[in-house]
Amino acid sequence: MTNREDGVSEVIGGVLLIALVLIGATIVGTYVASQPLPERVPKVQFNIKEIDNTIYLEHEGGESLNRGDFSIVVDGSTINDSEWMIQPDGAGPWTLGKKIVISGHPGAQSIGLVFKGGSGETLLRAPNSPWGFDIVFPSFDPNEIIDIPAPFAGQDSYGDLEWQFPETGDPQPLFPPLNTKHVYVAPKGWIPNPEKPLPEPPLFICDGVNDEQEINDAIAIAEGGIVELLDGTFRCSGRITMREHTTLWGQGSLSTTIETKANGGSGYLPIAVSAEYVNLGGRDGDDMKGFTIRGNAFVMVTRSHVRVHDIRATCVDLDGVWHEASGNGMFFVWVAPPVKVIDDVEFWECHVVNSHTHGFNMNQDYSDGIPRATTNIRFVNCRAVRCGFGRVGDPGVVTGNQSRSEWITGFDFHEWQDLINLEVVNCIAEDNWESGFHLEPGARYGSNGENIGPRTVSKNIRFRDCFSSNNGQRNTYTGHFFMSGYYLSRDTRLTNCQSMHNRNSGYYVHSGANSSFVGCSDDGSTYGWKICKASSDITLTDCTSRNNLRWALWISFSQRVNVRDFNQYFVNGDRGYQNILGWYKDEAKYQQPVTDSVFEITAYGSRLPIINRAGSNNEYYLSFG
Repeated sequence: MTNREDGVSEVIGGVLLIALVLIGATIVGTYVASQPLPERVPKVQFNIKEIDNTIYLEHEGGESLNRGDFSIVVDGSTINDSEWMIQPDGAGPWTLGKKIVISGHPGAQSIGLVFKGGSGETLLRAPNSPWGFDIVFPSFDPNEIIDIPAPFAGQDSYGDLEWQFPETGDPQPLFPPLNTKHVYVAPKGWIPNPEKPLPEPPLFICDGVNDEQEINDAIAIAEGGIVELLDGTFRCSGRITMREHTTLWGQGSLSTTIETKANGGSGYLPIAVSAEYVNLGGRDGDDMKGFTIRGNAFVMVTRSHVRVHDIRATCVDLDGVWHEASGNGMFFVWVAPPVKVIDDVEFWECHVVNSHTHGFNMNQDYSDGIPRATTNIRFVNCRAVRCGFGRVGDPGVVTGNQSRSEWITGFDFHEWQDLINLEVVNCIAEDNWESGFHLEPGARYGSNGENIGPRTVSKNIRFRDCFSSNNGQRNTYTGHFFMSGYYLSRDTRLTNCQSMHNRNSGYYVHSGANSSFVGCSDDGSTYGWKICKASSDITLTDCTSRNNLRWALWISFSQRVNVRDFNQYFVNGDRGYQNILGWYKDEAKYQQPVTDSVFEITAYGSRLPIINRAGSNNEYYLSFG
């Protein structure tokens, strides 16, 4: 434990980093009423601490001040020069690193530093704390409704599911076809390539109108074989429906395009994977066999054992026109009756750019009150970019670019369904309307705000080598909330993940439990890690936060938070600290202490106090690098 922080009580709440504050009502009458401003006001920044009823003002930057150039006001009254001194030499000038030591004012509520210029007196800063030097949490009302999911009662009914994918980032083999049938479908205007002759001519050559008819006919004829779309553009106005054991190939996502437009009908026009052992796209040797979908098209998975490889998706058609995103995700896994579980689904090299809906979404139909689950789901090398463009009427939203919801994220993994065994490897979320990667904390609330079912199951969620940046930056919705790189909850483990420039937090843990971060980093988000609302057993090991606009760590209403080998650089801080414990927007129901936790932190580039040490039974190992 370092001696730089030992024995220091909490710095006055809200005192520091306030730019040249105007004189408060108490000081106004004494110093400034009827006085002209001084010709030149020096700029100086200082830090305030109380140790054993002694107040310390440490010079942190700006100009030096001679002792006769200023006076000190405590609780609205100027104190005598005999009540303070400058350390370490006992005299002026007050320069960087020196401390003003004030004795005899225990429990002071405000400190003022008054510059005595040639034409008047000016309060350089009036740091105030409504609770004095010790942060006092608002009293907790046990009758107040708290937005925390009810505990899950009983065991889930899915058994002990083992993770079935290997640890590598390689795609899993495609499911083998039932037969040797290989049906080729050519778009309008297709020209054979003599360098890549087909084993047999296309069975269907489309006319560029309602091409889904020829594709669906080919799927029927294949009877569980391979349907291969040749290079070019297929123009559809209806659904494509997969059948069991069928593979739908293209010539790679950069060569084959399916453009779907509603043409006045329903815009709900997915490639519907409502059968098992289906492959969309894939790889044949060294050849990529996926395709791009545009317009109203999206991929909808409602059965188990599915591979979706090398598929790209956007709401923008080839003419640059945006189309309504009717699905809940451009890649949408939906568990609905009669299905209880969707298991064994892999998305590999699937990219979403410019979408009105979530890039990727998993959810369930809960209309019958029966919990359903997605299990053994894998996302590898996937990307969600610029998902969500606001709602009609929101300020700054371009007409025609409104989203189907104001809560659109890049990867929305966990909503109402139970989630068991999820792996996310080397995936990227950039510039999405709300979160980059998103997992709800597990409530099943009805329209009246009451619980209508048990809290969702969340087991074995793993992220490796993922990157999330600039999420929430475009959001103009007045009720915006998440805007984070990773919004997480329970039994979630992140390894070597990165966050950058997210509008809210890099990593936001809400009602979380049994979750860890190893070797993760944030750079430039407002907060590095935000952990709150009855979270417990959260571990950060060898993590780094840089250039945070406020705090590197914002933690409240949590217990057993274990922060080890945490390094932070150039954190701006707020309320007098680089990290804050216990405070939560002055909302009594969430502004509860942090307890039974460990904080091992090294801070570089800022001399603000590292953390406020609020709570109980916590250990602190703090140092400046």
